Parts: sequence; C-alpha cells; structure tokens
Amino acid sequence: MKYFRLINKIFASTPLGYGRAGGRWNFPGTPIIYASNVSAITFMELLAIKGPVVANGSWVLITIQINADAPHLMSEDLPPDWGRRPYPTSTQAFGTNWAQRMMSPFLKVPSCRIPLSSYSTEHNLLINPLHPEAMKSIEIIAEEDVLFELNEWG
Repeated sequence: MKYFRLINKIFASTPLGYGRAGGRWNFPGTPIIYASNVSAITFMELLAIKGPVVANGSWVLITIQINADAPHLMSEDLPPDWGRRPYPTSTQAFGTNWAQRMMSPFLKVPSCRIPLSSYSTEHNLLINPLHPEAMKSIEIIAEEDVLFELNEWG
C-alpha cells in the first residue's frame, strides 16, 4: 500500500530518518516514523502540529510503498482519550509498548484530525524503524519538494 510523509529538507535528512522525540503515539526515546495513506492527511497533520511556522521551512513529500500487511488498531481498543489535544500519555504508552515489544513493523492508527468514522480507509501508519522487518518492507517511490505559502486574505 502507498503511504506519505513530510520531512523537513535539511542537510543529511533521509526519507526514512527518525529522531528520538516523542509524539502522539510514542514517548521520547522510542523512535516511530509517522506516515499517512492519504497525502492530504500528512499535510493537515503537519499544519495542525507546527502551525504557520511551516512556511519558514523547506519540505519534501515522501511517497513510500509498504510491501507487507499492516495490522490496524481496532476502534474499540483506542484509549478513551486518544483524540485529545494535546495528546495524552495513554496513546504514548500504547505506541511505546507496541514499538518496544516489536509487535509488528507497522500499525494503522486513526488520525485525530479527521472523524473516527473515516478510519480505517483514511489513517496514519506507525512504522517501527527498529523492527527487523520494517526497512525490508519499504520502498521509496518518490520525493517531491513542497512549498507552503501563507497568504493574507484581505
């Protein structure tokens, strides 16, 4: 299946690079790569998290192919506060546990930016870069420069 991610175009960045920062589905120190199966969700996630500061950076849209099955988190298994903003520690604990136990290389999760009824046809994908099967199952398809322009409407 095809997935998308946006990365900051900085020196030495790679399409599947990752850091040790935390996010909605991981505590700091446990790396997880975030992607989406719809490119628009990828943009919406970045804009919702970073805000207008994205216009100050240079970005690259990465298109990847996942050549493996990815399990999905069942809606009924979501922590009750999963969609809260800022993100709760319950989702961080869930994703960190998933990654550290090497339960699978990929996991489909809902985006809190769109209605839950859109899941699982539209979703985010967690990639565990430390799982031994993860990088073997990913193919980089495209890298496209992206420019965010913020306009003032008057």
